[in-house]
Amino acid sequence: MKEANKKRLNMTALYASLVLFSFIRAVGTYTFIVPNGFAPGGVSGLSSLIYNIVLPFNERLAETVFNPAVTNFVFNIPLLFLAFKFLNKHFAINTFLCVVFFSLFMGLFTLIDFPVFWAGSYESGIMLLASLVGGALIGIALGLMLRTNMSMGGTDIIAKIIYKKKPFLNVHWLIFICDCSVVFLSAVLGFIDIGKGDGAKDILVKVLSPVLYSFISLFVSSKVADIILVGLESSVVFNIITAKPKEMGEAIIGKIQRGATILQGSGMYTNEARPILICVIKRKEIIPLKKLIKEIDPQSFSYVTNAREVHGYGFYTGD
Repeated sequence: MKEANKKRLNMTALYASLVLFSFIRAVGTYTFIVPNGFAPGGVSGLSSLIYNIVLPFNERLAETVFNPAVTNFVFNIPLLFLAFKFLNKHFAINTFLCVVFFSLFMGLFTLIDFPVFWAGSYESGIMLLASLVGGALIGIALGLMLRTNMSMGGTDIIAKIIYKKKPFLNVHWLIFICDCSVVFLSAVLGFIDIGKGDGAKDILVKVLSPVLYSFISLFVSSKVADIILVGLESSVVFNIITAKPKEMGEAIIGKIQRGATILQGSGMYTNEARPILICVIKRKEIIPLKKLIKEIDPQSFSYVTNAREVHGYGFYTGD
């Protein structure tokens, strides 16, 4: 009985979180992204772009048929079918609900005339604030969704399917290309806004502004989501090839307060045994460790790689 109650409680918490994340994303999109003509990639960015293209010509059509609440849901339908077919069913169901609630919130905001943060001019500082805050809110929603096995739909689904079928491909770059395509398409909004008396400078500002502001929103949302997923304090891996592995290891443990692992390697050129010391540290410890390596064995060879996620004692686990 207790196990059943615990399961119900967990499910309730999950779906309450799902609604909250969708609401945060909807606020960021409806209040900051759409009214200022940003298109920061993905299906929601494409929906914002279409809405802002139609709006100057037919406001009623833009607010109904081409409302982002409608187009975002319609564009996601085929992708959700693919998610149910190729991906984990829990992920597909959670993502479907995220898309539904996001679209419902967007539609509700339209009905109640929810306030928007509209700059009115590309040269206004308010426009920059809108791109930053809108991107941050979307990034918060995305990061929290990915931590709980759900997503915002769109390119997230494409990324997971590609990675499942071809894990050797760099999926992040493929998604980045898709997002950039939508961002560059936002230049259309600038061309629509060009007037007869506009000079070269005015045309350049109008065409590039929506693209640049969309890139800012895209970058901020990606960075914020990454921070939520990985944490603020990333780590690095030092690989140290040294003739003094024991002294080096003891110094790392004593002065840096980090552990180390010794592997046995062999130099291809000298055919001699080469102990390799591996040590994972936080970024703030890079300089002290470099000084320590130089002090103990100036002839050592070392290289550093990024550790995207570290689990274990002394590091943030993300759990």
